[in-house]
Amino acid sequence: MLVEIAGGGAIGLAWAVRLAAAGVGTRLWTRTREQAALIREGGATLAVGDGMVRAAPDARPAEPEAAAEAAAADAGRERWIIAAMKSHQLTGESAVRFLRTLAGVERAPVICLANGIGHMEYLASRMPEMPLLHAVTTEGALREGPAAVRLTGEGRTVIGMHPAIGRKRQILLVDTLSAAGIAAVLSNNIMDHVYGKLLVNAVVNPLTALFRVKNGELPGDPVRRRLMRALFHETLAVLKAAGMRTDGGEWDRLLDVIRRTADNRSSMLVDVEAGRPTEIDAINGGVARLARKAGIAAPLNEAVAALVGAIGPNEPGGGLEPWEHYGKS
Repeated sequence: MLVEIAGGGAIGLAWAVRLAAAGVGTRLWTRTREQAALIREGGATLAVGDGMVRAAPDARPAEPEAAAEAAAADAGRERWIIAAMKSHQLTGESAVRFLRTLAGVERAPVICLANGIGHMEYLASRMPEMPLLHAVTTEGALREGPAAVRLTGEGRTVIGMHPAIGRKRQILLVDTLSAAGIAAVLSNNIMDHVYGKLLVNAVVNPLTALFRVKNGELPGDPVRRRLMRALFHETLAVLKAAGMRTDGGEWDRLLDVIRRTADNRSSMLVDVEAGRPTEIDAINGGVARLARKAGIAAPLNEAVAALVGAIGPNEPGGGLEPWEHYGKS
């Protein structure tokens, strides 16, 4: 089996190191030539607690010509593509072209790990012939350099089963991931997991980014906690209208996630501080779009989406095309 990971960010790099260390054929497609060269020359490291994992995945810059050559060379081989990219990256024509080229004539399945909603529909509309699998991960990772990443939170990855792909083939994939230390399971109800994570992300991500605090600092302040509750209840109502199954324990689970990740800085906070685009349009913007579709109001989601959008280089609607520059210096 060959696992192709598109994206050398925190999660992509963490997965690539563990898979390569476990002896799984692993190819990592990076945004820049510099990152690919650095990993090829000296490997990459994953810090897990006090330990360190080092491996040397086959790192290459994500250039269309290289992707086409790789797809042709590996024709007939069992291949899976992990799109370890953010939602705004996936909703760009350059990402579509790259993924379609990498999938090759055999149309290797593509698993998408992005937060939020909307990217799967976009990809399906642009690549209707491709087997696309929705996935949700609760792992946390922080990239500490082009070839160094730290696991900041253990979690589980849930992958939605695809009816056009053999069950045994999908089971082999999750077994391979799990054997490499990436806890993974298959699900026939992936949207419950998508909405469950969206509920957490819609509260934690924008508020930590706006208040510039770690996850654990959110509920400690009474004003922030009231805002958390209001945003939580509004988002939950929207997701229930969209079909999410609930059991009444959602608020407690949200607080548990915050406790377990108390020292973490959310990905949205990290992106805001680094001046990078965020996933706000796919998270709170996505909730707002679901609300409009259901004919209900979501003023808090609309507000935080606008506020985070105003402090970062965000372009709602998927207009960003960061993969246009992949493979370039």
